[in-house]
Amino acid sequence: MTLNLFFITATALFIIAVLKQLLEVNAFLNRLRDHHPQRYEALGRPRWNIQFGDQRFREAIKYIRARKFTDLNDPELDRIYKAIKKADYIAIITAVVAILITLIEVLQVR
Repeated sequence: MTLNLFFITATALFIIAVLKQLLEVNAFLNRLRDHHPQRYEALGRPRWNIQFGDQRFREAIKYIRARKFTDLNDPELDRIYKAIKKADYIAIITAVVAILITLIEVLQVR
């Protein structure tokens, strides 16, 4: 029973972290568009897109992950980047917890 509660909590936190990460990426792109239009244009006007087939969006994600925006000296972009990374870490940790709980449950059945 307790493991089920931990599993549900980990799964809920995972979903929240993924949604937070997606919203922060959208905020990052909007900030880039509104405050650094030249860079935004150079990236091909990337838009948040759940479909990863969009090359502009994939390149924008690579741009964010490689921290190529640091030369802009924009503290808000730095804050958003940190929020994205924090959401990533939470998603990874909660996914690992959920997988471990599943493995424990499977091994206990035997």
